[in-house]
Amino acid sequence: MTSAEKYLPPSAEQLANARTAVQRFASEWQHPVADNLEALMHEDTQNLIPPMTEPADRKGVIEHFRQVLAQLPDLKVDVLQWAPTGDAVMIEWRASATVAGQALNWQGVDRFNLRGDRMYKGQVYWDTRRVAEQMAEAVKRAQQGGSSA
Repeated sequence: MTSAEKYLPPSAEQLANARTAVQRFASEWQHPVADNLEALMHEDTQNLIPPMTEPADRKGVIEHFRQVLAQLPDLKVDVLQWAPTGDAVMIEWRASATVAGQALNWQGVDRFNLRGDRMYKGQVYWDTRRVAEQMAEAVKRAQQGGSSA
């Protein structure tokens, strides 16, 4: 096993920073406001969030979430569990939102690196196809007058 494959436990300071970052993440995502997410990120952050094809800086991430929250104003993300490794944190979460009057939920993972208790690099993972299919089905049902398939 090479050192690149080996788990790197966080230092006491990294663990404390991770705990603070996760608590702030959980709090912000209970009632998200795009501009408030700025406090979670360093100015030079580079985050890749579906459907982005290139990582975005903090301003780009905030704009991304302005658009998301305009489409999903009741979006909420609940932290299910999290784990630190070195300066990185992985958070497993469950998102919920209403689309065309239908409650939808999906799970995913955020992986981000911390400098202090704010992220400087991140990537988000979820089954984008399944979520798109759920949303399309909700819209289709709404257009058909709410009848279930």
